[in-house]
Amino acid sequence: MIDHFQFQLATRIVWGPAEKTVTEEAAHLGAGRVLLVTDPGLLESGLADVLRGGLERSGVAVTVFAGVAGNPTTGDVAAATASAIEAGSEAIVALGGGSPIDVAKAAAMLLANGGAYPEYQWEGKPVTRRSHPLVAVPTTAGTGSEVTRVAVISDPDRHLKKGVLSPLMFPHIAVLDPALTIGLPARLTAATGMDAVSHSMEAFTGKRPGPLSDLLAIESLRLALAHLVPATRDGENLVARSGMMLAALYGGIAMDQAGLGLVHALSGGLCGRLHLHHGMTNAAIMPAVLEFNLPAIEPARRRRLAEVFGLAPDGADEELVARLTGLVEAVGLPVGFADRREEFAHADWEAIAEDSMQMAMITNNPRLVTAGDCSTLLDAMR
Repeated sequence: MIDHFQFQLATRIVWGPAEKTVTEEAAHLGAGRVLLVTDPGLLESGLADVLRGGLERSGVAVTVFAGVAGNPTTGDVAAATASAIEAGSEAIVALGGGSPIDVAKAAAMLLANGGAYPEYQWEGKPVTRRSHPLVAVPTTAGTGSEVTRVAVISDPDRHLKKGVLSPLMFPHIAVLDPALTIGLPARLTAATGMDAVSHSMEAFTGKRPGPLSDLLAIESLRLALAHLVPATRDGENLVARSGMMLAALYGGIAMDQAGLGLVHALSGGLCGRLHLHHGMTNAAIMPAVLEFNLPAIEPARRRRLAEVFGLAPDGADEELVARLTGLVEAVGLPVGFADRREEFAHADWEAIAEDSMQMAMITNNPRLVTAGDCSTLLDAMR
């Protein structure tokens, strides 16, 4: 029996060739001046120039901001916001993975609401106005940031990543073109794909799922299990790339509606202190967290997960953990951090555990988590 659920998605989703579609959407928005937010790699690859060229040929003045780090900071947000103001931008186009899109979402919010991002992160300043017009164009299949209401940004002063979340922060338009992911290296294909898997797993097993988020989470997992390994092994496989872009889209919507859990809480602590890649970190810790959580996952949900992973519904928990571990290994990513033991020898693991406990999503985890649990899990993974 369903007692209560909510579902809100304010983003219009358009599947089609990016250059043409983005140009059309800018015209629909009436934007004569656009800030294109991207990262150095996409600028160097020429992919940003493709979008810029299409916009400029249609008469749109484009200013490019490519100062987005792999783990974007509040400084990146401030710089992007300043660039938009200086250019008089009437809309923002975000091109990239979760980092450029989150920076663009944060900047778009500030353009409409004013202030500095840490005020919203730490001081409770409310978002009261709809964000500046934003078109999000993902070039990875993982974060789902193009359809979420949150922008997660690192604050270097606190060594923490924290999101600002509001239904007023949804991108106005998401343009999905799987051809943009063709050039993504295998390791990044794997890492971003495992990020999508983590979104769906946590959305489905957390404390506040709903019937619509469940449908999306399960379909996202099914698509990822079918297409992630082929996309990683053959980056030119457009069928696999398309399947993963849908998996990321569905997983992003599911986790935005139903929330995340311990995987992302630990990942937030680890990335904030050690500056790791978010998707690779999620992949490294997912099997251990699944093993920790399984005793608290509702039996019907445990059986459904087993079915999606190709196991008998009443199979042993160890089989489900092994199947998830096998997926991580099949796409060439490490499970745990033993391969980086020397690099992390001087890491403050106690601080990472405490930071993880400060992540808001930890309260949505199916099993109650303590700082001691975080420390134990981190110890086991290294």
